[in-house]
Amino acid sequence: MHDGPIYTEYFEDIKLHQQYRSREYFLNEKEIIDFATVWDPQQLHIDKESAKNTKFGSLVASGIHLVAIGQKLANEMRPRPAWIAGLGWEKVQFLAPARSGDVLVLENEVIMKRESESDRSAGIVCYAARLLNQHNKLVLTYEGTALIERRHKL
Repeated sequence: MHDGPIYTEYFEDIKLHQQYRSREYFLNEKEIIDFATVWDPQQLHIDKESAKNTKFGSLVASGIHLVAIGQKLANEMRPRPAWIAGLGWEKVQFLAPARSGDVLVLENEVIMKRESESDRSAGIVCYAARLLNQHNKLVLTYEGTALIERRHKL
């Protein structure tokens, strides 16, 4: 996690095609099993021996877990948008398995920005997110849309 103050980036500060990159995130076996035991208890996520007999040949992280990691990394990025609320996720794709020992990083790009029609104190921003492993292979992609506070209220 980043130390220091949260530097707020208001709607006016955000630029179309602006890119952000997170810190590295180290995925380990205990975390994969613990998360999946609670949220997605399938054998390929929680049982090493059973996972050996799957298409993947080893324990793999749940897709829901990968989305949570992506969200964590996005929330740690600085500058931090003046986030009001998330409006939705679209185009969620699980492209490659993530395994214990993988090092993940999130890249976000602003792909759409517009003023809110219903809330003049905010704007709407859509980010394309890409979670990559240490081999620069895409693991997860999705688009997230958020309501972002304006610095100057209209």
